[in-house]
Amino acid sequence: MLTRLLAFVAVFASWSGAALAYDERWPDYDVVATDRGNSGTASYFQGFESPCFGPPYQPGTNEPDWVRYYSEVSRVATGTSGIASRNGLFHAEVLPPLPGAPGANTGAYTRLGGYRLGFGGGFTVEMDVYFDLNDPRVLSGINADYGWDATAAVNTQAGVHRRDFIFFTASNTSGQILVGSGNISNFAPQTNLAGGPHYVVAASGWYTLQWVFRDNGSGILAVDTNLRSGAGALLWTRTLSNAADVIATQIGGNRYLWFPYVRSQRVPIENVRLNSGVREALYASTPGSGVGLNAGTANIGNPAPGAILSVQNQGTLRLDICGCSIAGPDAADFSVQTCPNSVEPANVLALSVGCTPSAAGARNASLTVRTNDSTRGTDFTYPLQCNGVDPNALPAVAVPVDSRWMLALLTLLLAGLALSWLMRRD
Repeated sequence: MLTRLLAFVAVFASWSGAALAYDERWPDYDVVATDRGNSGTASYFQGFESPCFGPPYQPGTNEPDWVRYYSEVSRVATGTSGIASRNGLFHAEVLPPLPGAPGANTGAYTRLGGYRLGFGGGFTVEMDVYFDLNDPRVLSGINADYGWDATAAVNTQAGVHRRDFIFFTASNTSGQILVGSGNISNFAPQTNLAGGPHYVVAASGWYTLQWVFRDNGSGILAVDTNLRSGAGALLWTRTLSNAADVIATQIGGNRYLWFPYVRSQRVPIENVRLNSGVREALYASTPGSGVGLNAGTANIGNPAPGAILSVQNQGTLRLDICGCSIAGPDAADFSVQTCPNSVEPANVLALSVGCTPSAAGARNASLTVRTNDSTRGTDFTYPLQCNGVDPNALPAVAVPVDSRWMLALLTLLLAGLALSWLMRRD
């Protein structure tokens, strides 16, 4: 009852345009929005392909991407728990609250690249979710034993929270998952979803939750909560709207996408996006992966001429070079500049490989470039080589000899041989 009362008070405050600071459990708490461009023209995509993905803890920062918030959003490889990624090589799992969390409503969330103040003609938020009918809580046969909420929120033009638009999920006694939508979370599975507008998920698989923020034609905000199949077919829709949400004077841009609570071992998610289709980063390089880079020759302790690794992004998503590591017997002699880095689609980046030999002779190591490539793999390796020269080593010096002395010595040698032969005859 107290939770519902807090939710009601919070929504009432949002109707009046006031900041919606429920308490410290909410991701909005004590956060001021930063305008990062109108939501209609802004873009965000997180496919969890980067091996360097790791959201920070919250509260305490204005992190624009995923935040654990006393829960966890964990990047996992395709096939984890028997679930293949929606696309690419990885997806993520949203887990229940961690031990010591202040309450059940502490699921992970993302600010979708940053909170925004402008409506910008409307915007669309999407997330792929795997509905698992083999979840033990679904199989329990207990009504509403399984469930989670996922909400996308909108700001006012002043940058404070305005309203949530929530997908509800809950299990039923037939081992199915029900999906509905509304504006207020109970922070627990809805026990009566079957009594209102809903969809019955009767097969495990990837589905898309879609929030379409638009003008209803009368200057009022309308949000279509659409459930789509993995192939994109519209399975169910419900439009949520409130006459107080006047776009011209009240409605701003996107806020968070948040899991207010999770009652499941895991909720697999993939391809979280704002005004974006599914995107992929594709890594290519000159020379190609596996081909050596020779940094040249230098005196011991001096930099060699160096080599260039030309990296290209052949995909539609920004290519993140989130790490470069050098290993091998002479790894300390080599360096790479500048890493981490990023490459926009259709662009090229030159990574400079340097070498300062610490000893004479061939110096060898290997460079591994870590990326968010979702098709060709994330790690690309190149053998490295340079050559060290010891300037203090004494070179072999040829001793010049006068040819006349050589001729005289040869004559004496031949004469000696002839005399020895004559003496043996006698």
